[in-house]
Amino acid sequence: MRRADREVPVGEAMDLLARARHGVLSMIDADGGPYAVPVNHAMVDSCIVIHCAVCGRKLDSIRKDARVCYTVYNVIEIDVEKLTTRYTSVAAFGRAELVEDAATKRRLVAGLTERLAPGATFVCSNGTVANTGVIRITIDSVTGKANR
Repeated sequence: MRRADREVPVGEAMDLLARARHGVLSMIDADGGPYAVPVNHAMVDSCIVIHCAVCGRKLDSIRKDARVCYTVYNVIEIDVEKLTTRYTSVAAFGRAELVEDAATKRRLVAGLTERLAPGATFVCSNGTVANTGVIRITIDSVTGKANR
């Protein structure tokens, strides 16, 4: 990191990642080009969990190359006087997988639902679980940065 004075400790970076509800999933698409998409997420079992359709560009990309970067940020304010932005950000690097096991999918979607809609009851049929895609990202490394 060029600006070491802005580096955030890993624990604080993981905390921001856990508190955030949305971010940008970046990957290499099936044709080898860049692809990024905004999504919402939850941290479950120290992994990033995202729900999606059971087919599409995201899944094609992950099947071709599981390496991903997931980025979250919190813009606190734009300091007009100093022409700078006050922010905290995290880039998590890891490997994504499409979860296939129904029981695991149900548990991860329940955790995602509780994080994004606290108090909501997650009840869905086996068919609904089968028709819901779940991406789980195992984090290899995290980098946090802030300008406070």
